Parts: sequence; C-alpha cells; structure tokens
Amino acid sequence: MLTTENKTQLITLLQIELLTWFEGSKRDLPFRRTKNPYAIWISEIMAQQTQIDTLIPYYTHFIELFPDVAALALATEDQVIKAWEGLGYYSRARNLHKAAKIIMSDYDGCMPDTFSGLIKLPGIGPYTGGAIASIAFNEKVSAVDGNVLRVICRYCNSFMDIGEAKTKKIVTQWVEAILPEAAGNFNEGLMELGAVICTPQSPKCLVCPVRLGCQSFACGTTGELPVKKKKQKQVRKEMEVGILKHQGELFFVRRPSSGLLAGMWSFPIVETTTDTGVDIKRKLEEYFPELSDPVFIGESRHVFSHIIWEMKLYQFELPSGVFESPESYTFGKDKETLPIRTQFKSLDAIDDLALPVAFSKLLILL
Repeated sequence: MLTTENKTQLITLLQIELLTWFEGSKRDLPFRRTKNPYAIWISEIMAQQTQIDTLIPYYTHFIELFPDVAALALATEDQVIKAWEGLGYYSRARNLHKAAKIIMSDYDGCMPDTFSGLIKLPGIGPYTGGAIASIAFNEKVSAVDGNVLRVICRYCNSFMDIGEAKTKKIVTQWVEAILPEAAGNFNEGLMELGAVICTPQSPKCLVCPVRLGCQSFACGTTGELPVKKKKQKQVRKEMEVGILKHQGELFFVRRPSSGLLAGMWSFPIVETTTDTGVDIKRKLEEYFPELSDPVFIGESRHVFSHIIWEMKLYQFELPSGVFESPESYTFGKDKETLPIRTQFKSLDAIDDLALPVAFSKLLILL
C-alpha cells in the first residue's frame, strides 16, 4: 500500500476529499434515504452481481411485498423466489429468507447491530456485514467490494492481483486502519467513487475528487490497474428442454435443492449429445411411459456466469385417455403416484410460479 514519506498527508486528503465529494455528489438512491438496517441489508444483497439501475425496481417491489423482517420470515420460499425472479443468483434470496427466520426466532425480530453478529446470518459475509454495520450503525468496520478494491489499488498504485484473497485481506485491513468517525459515509463514498468515477474502463480522472493524492494518476499507470487474473472460461452445454402439454396445461418439475437454479421450477431439461430430442424424451418417460415423438419447436440461449446453455425445445403430447387428471396418474413398475416435485400449470396460472428467466423466456416460443 502507500509507502511514500507523505503517507499521512495522502490518507488525510483521501478522507476529507472523499467525504466532502460524497456528501455533495452522491446519487439519490431509495436505500440511501434511510438508516433502516433491513432496507440496507436487502439493497446490499441485491447489489451483489447486479447493477444499481437494474436493481432499483426490484428493490422497490421487494420492500413493498416484504416491508420488514417479520413479513419476509412469514413468506413462503416460493413467494420470495418469485419476487426475486429476474435477478438471478437465487441462493441470495434463499439466504435472505433463512436469515429472516433466524432473526425472528433468535433475535426477537431485530437485526443484529454489530458486524460480528451480522456475519453469523446466512448470506452475510464480511463485505455485506461491514456495509450494514457501518451504514446503519456507524460501526468502524470496512466494507470492501470490487469497487473499493479498484479505488484503493489505484490510489496506492498497487499491482497486487485483486482476484487473490490475500489482496482483499490487505486492502480490507488498510481501509479499516484509516476509517474516519463517519465510517458509513466513508465506505459508501469509496463504493460510489468506484461506481461512477473510478470505473473499470476509462476512469474519469480529471473530475476525480481525490486525484491529487492518487498515486496511479501521478505515475500514469491508471490504465494498467487494477491487476486482475482472467476469469474462468465459460462452459458451453447443449441442452434439450421438454415441453409436455396435457389438457391445455404444461408440465413443470422442481429442480434439485442444490446446484444451478436450486429448488426452482423449470421445464424438464437435460444435457444432450444427440441433439435429436431422444435424451429429453427418455427423461420424460421416467414420469410418462407413453409419449408422442418429440417435435422441435425452437431454440434459445441462456448465459450464466460460468455456463452457457444452448437449448433446443421439443414438444410432446400425452395420448388421450392415458389418465383423467395428472393427480391420479400412476406410472412405472411400482405404480407410484406423480411425484410432489412436479406439477401441471396452465399458461395463465404460472404467475405465482418461481420460474427462472432461463425458462420464462421460452414461453414466447410456445
């Protein structure tokens, strides 16, 4: 970090200029109009992997549905996931729900007011815990995210790899050591600076409030920083999706409780090597031995952070008279009933279904 002789002067400049700039220039965001720890918690969890402009309508809607911890704890998981639909990374929503239940049962409905207490809750790590503790309770604890890592590495002209855990640890300790009394504003100021001025590409150095102390600006190395190792290459997977219709309703399955899109509803889907509809038909025959041949109806593509699904959709029909209602259908050698993790739904009745974007966007092809 800073090793120059005027280190103290540069730190003081950063503290004063950043706080002054943030007070006068911060964006007017709905979660900045309150010190309510619940609202700050929701906004911080949503901000993970989501741009601010994108999350604002989701945040507003979520707070309207679940205005406090009690309302969130009383909701069903499906209701919470449905409210989160479109934001992705659904484990964030599940952890919010779990944490709300714990707050109600173990903390009398009041969120912990310390960093050490907050990070005991599901889904709250050092950054989120630091953000809530400092912004809502002004605890002198750092909150280091990607924006802060970039700002500090540039300010200190550090060539440490921000993709490494040890770099985050060093930066976290450094920020912790220089936190002023207004810890929450300082943390938010660093985040804001990284979001609107000290951006990853083409930083606005000439209007940066702390450029006089920025060592990378002085050395002309801003374009080289921060150093970050290349992301893991995305894996491309060929997938087949089964669209099974019966009496005007579509067949859905609940995904496994762990892994990608865990616990959410989807159309049946399998990875394939044949690309002919054979693999998805074989999967559907685990539920329905009597099926029509697959009919190709379209294709779609969905990009996750580490996986790309190239999806081909195949439609199937159940022969008339196979069963009178899905609930009474029996199948297989043991004549088991239709599993509880499956259901038929009509198109006009799926609004309450937690259907990920990867599948909801397929509805236009039906």
